[in-house]
Amino acid sequence: MMFTRSFIISWIISSVFMFGLSYGWHGIFLNDLSTQNYPVGIYLFSSGIVYLIVGLVLTFIFSTQIVVQALPNLFLRGLACGATLGVVLYMFALVIGVSFTKTVTLTSIAVDIPWQVFEQCIGGLIIATIFALIYEPIPFNRSEDNI
Repeated sequence: MMFTRSFIISWIISSVFMFGLSYGWHGIFLNDLSTQNYPVGIYLFSSGIVYLIVGLVLTFIFSTQIVVQALPNLFLRGLACGATLGVVLYMFALVIGVSFTKTVTLTSIAVDIPWQVFEQCIGGLIIATIFALIYEPIPFNRSEDNI
């Protein structure tokens, strides 16, 4: 049911894109990676694993039946799932203290939450696009023939 071709492809591609956005934001634009207390390679490897999990969770939420019924439009569903997951991920990171800033201020929160939401919304839109492009017929339930 879940691991269809569109599910797997959208999971992997959205994970790679979100990882790339994160690297661009923290590694290039903000230059946060230069302030790490541990090797950048360890951070990048760990971050890659985390983004594979984030992409899997986002794709799973996107394709669950209750979300599909509530938001039948693929792109609105991608945005809603991405925005929701972005806020939840930021709240987890805030609570456990994962941050590049030494002290968390309202200003840093005001910048970080929209970025996280943007990043996951892009992932959601990528998932929606792939689901729109890859046609997969709904499997026919043979048990209904026996009625």
